[in-house]
Amino acid sequence: MTRRLTSWTRPLAGLLAVVVGLTLAAPPASAADAVAVTKAPAPSALAATTAAKLATLAPAARAFAQAPPAVDTGSSDNRPFFKTPKGVAALVLMVAGAGYVAYRIPKDNEKVHSPIR
Repeated sequence: MTRRLTSWTRPLAGLLAVVVGLTLAAPPASAADAVAVTKAPAPSALAATTAAKLATLAPAARAFAQAPPAVDTGSSDNRPFFKTPKGVAALVLMVAGAGYVAYRIPKDNEKVHSPIR
């Protein structure tokens, strides 16, 4: 008796298509679609006092402004990273690490001596 793969894959694909279609066809939920919006309660005296104190502690408008980038005139080296001495050292270390792992994998067949096993 041979089982055909398409005997159960077609209905499954159809079901998946319907689920994806219904997912994409559903209207998005957003706050603008709310039917009844309740009024926010009036702020208490404590909230008003706290807001007034926070307004006086607010940072200046330019407090978080970014400074223009400093012009680096000392370096005129426009070589790619892997052509610099640091890049060559990084490549050598990566190749050495990968080579060591490739060398040690076949030799790492010792049993695990764990108290759990």
